[in-house]
This record gives sequence, C-alpha cells and structure tokens, in this order.
Amino acid sequence: MRSTLKLIAAETGYSIATVSRALSGSPKIASEAKRTILAAARRCGYRTESRNVALIVPHNSFSGYFGVLLEYLFAELSPQGFCPVVLTAGELEVLEELRFCGAISVMAQDGLEKYWGKRHIMPLVCINTSPRHLDGIFTVGSNDAQAMRLAVEHLIGLGHRRIGRLGGPYSFGNPNNWNSFARDRNFRMLMAEHGLDPELWAIGSDTPAEPLKELLGRGITALIILNEGMELEALRALRLLGCRVPEDLSVVSWSIPGTGAALVPPLTSLEQDFELLVRHVCTLFHRLIAGEAINDDVLVDYHFRIRRSTAAPGNVTRQSYAGNSV
Repeated sequence: MRSTLKLIAAETGYSIATVSRALSGSPKIASEAKRTILAAARRCGYRTESRNVALIVPHNSFSGYFGVLLEYLFAELSPQGFCPVVLTAGELEVLEELRFCGAISVMAQDGLEKYWGKRHIMPLVCINTSPRHLDGIFTVGSNDAQAMRLAVEHLIGLGHRRIGRLGGPYSFGNPNNWNSFARDRNFRMLMAEHGLDPELWAIGSDTPAEPLKELLGRGITALIILNEGMELEALRALRLLGCRVPEDLSVVSWSIPGTGAALVPPLTSLEQDFELLVRHVCTLFHRLIAGEAINDDVLVDYHFRIRRSTAAPGNVTRQSYAGNSV
C-alpha cells in the first residue's frame, strides 16, 4: 500500500501524507485536491484491506422494499467474509471515520452517485438508482420497461382500453427516481403505440379512496398500482367504494414477492427478482474491488404473476361510484 501511495503522490504532485489523508476521507483536504488524488488512485489500482461494506439507505424504516433488499444483501455478503454496515443518508460522515472497502446504495432516489466520486475512492454499486460511469459507478436495476410492457399488454389483451395508474408523489415524471421515471416513460410509450390515453392517473396516499374514486369516475376498467406497499390500502379502498375486483375493475400491482398471492382476490403482480438482483450486485462489487474493468450496467427482469385480480372488462360506468362514501 505504501508503494501505491508513492505512485499516487508522484502522479499528482502532493505529499504522501496529503494523499493518505485524502484517501481516508479527511475533510481538511480541499475538494479539488481530493478529486485529483481520487482519480489518480483509481488509475493506480489503490485498494483498502477493510472488509466493511456500507449499505446506504434513505432512512431507518426497513420494511417492504428496503427490508427485503437488506435481508438478501446480508445473506450474500456475510458468508463471504464481509461485514455489512447499514448507514442512513444522514450518517455518511461515518464513512470518513471508519474504513470501508466499498459501498452499496439502496437509496431509491438519485443523488448519492454525484456526491460519491468527489469524496471516495472505494467502489460504489447502485441498486435501482442512476449510475455515474465517469466515476466508475454502475447500477444493477430491475427492468421496468420489460415489466410495464408485460402489464400493459396483458390488460390490453384482455380488452381494456381505459387503464388508470395509482402512484405516490414520485411516480409521475420525476427524473430523480430511477424506477418510477422508467415506469412512467414506458407506460406512456406503450399507450401511444396502441393509440390510448395515458393521462388517467392519480396520486394516492395512506388512504387512497378519493384518488381511486376520481379514477373510477373517469371510467377506467383497469388499474396499475405503481409502488410496492400501496396495493393493500388500494384494495381495501376499492372494497369500501363497492368496486369489485376483477368484475368491475382489473388490478395489476408492483408488489413484494409473496404478498399478492395472499390477498383476496389473489393479485396479478409485478415482482422484482430480489435474489438475482442482489447476486448481480455482489458479483459487480467483487469485480470492482478486484480492480476489474466494468463495461455496463445490469438489468434484471421481473416476475409477472397472473392471478385472479385481472379479467375482461365489465360494465363499469362513470356514475357507478359517485355516491359511495368511505
């Protein structure tokens, strides 16, 4: 490692002490000097001997999507001799206090990749967020284009032409949410291919009854729920509105594996292949630590589980749900 520090110092013109402090993440090093040293360190193949891996999440809520990913990451990394350490976005200073061999982003929103290249030499692999190839940051993501095509073509094949969408505040046209942006873009593209209206959508919440009533009033015969975790409250709200699934409304939802099959009726679901996703993440992580060249990102196809929540369209009308109270 000492010889590598000498190489970096010779290439950049900084002292070995300055190089060492920059590589350890010291805030005392000017940002321009740090970026120069980090770039040289990548070229020289600098590596740390630490086995700590930072798993970076947006918050301390580990249910649903985040909990499933963390469970698979621990199961994959720990037997390989790594020590996974979960850090939230508000705890990134720990990266500059402890030694890590690399990090995996489980952030769901873009932004970490832009910060990373300016501050750290250690590899970063992103899950379902944007890459930054300029700094050697690559992404393993779920193939939302494939998933949306499966959902839309399934519903159109059943005879549906007025397909609505229910999502959260980041579900429609937000470029900083890698998955949601792809789902929105590909839905619009697919509907245009078939000459259908892509504008039947609403933002839901913990109580999505009013957005669903609005969509039903606009005459939708099918609904795509865009976020894992929204399907439970959405189905409950539909029952309270007196809307039968699938007799009045066919429903497809992004869902955590195992959830859709347990609902009534069993839910036609798009499920991320978390096991394969994490396996690709860890393979990519190993290759980066070993100093191998990476050429591209990885996309993992979804599982599409067709169950009893989808059927040919019934006779739902705009007035059917206007008077129902929740």
